[in-house]
Amino acid sequence: MSGMRGRMYRGICVVLTLTSVSGCAGWTRLALPSDTTLAPRQQVQVWSGSHARVLHAVRLSADSLVGVPFQKPPSCDSCRIAIARSAVDSLRLGNMETPGITGSALPFILLAMLAAALSSMGD
Repeated sequence: MSGMRGRMYRGICVVLTLTSVSGCAGWTRLALPSDTTLAPRQQVQVWSGSHARVLHAVRLSADSLVGVPFQKPPSCDSCRIAIARSAVDSLRLGNMETPGITGSALPFILLAMLAAALSSMGD
């Protein structure tokens, strides 16, 4: 029975580790110089006052920041918005999709671990 408890304990540790890691979006605050063009899919959180927008296909100039809302394709020219650089409090680079992908995989990992634990109970 002690072997079973050891496996269950290790399984619980793995689940807790995956859960704590899956919530990390990895946003990094950054001061970008003027005349910067980021990769089209690079997500940028633009803070202005207490409001944040997530954009991609971002270009920075001396006086403005131009980008496309994250929910729209980067190639959508009619979706582009411009924000005066003087209105931008801070910029953070990151990825909003990673926690969602990890979080959606977590139930399947838990089910696999439960199935393994249950199958080893018969041993």
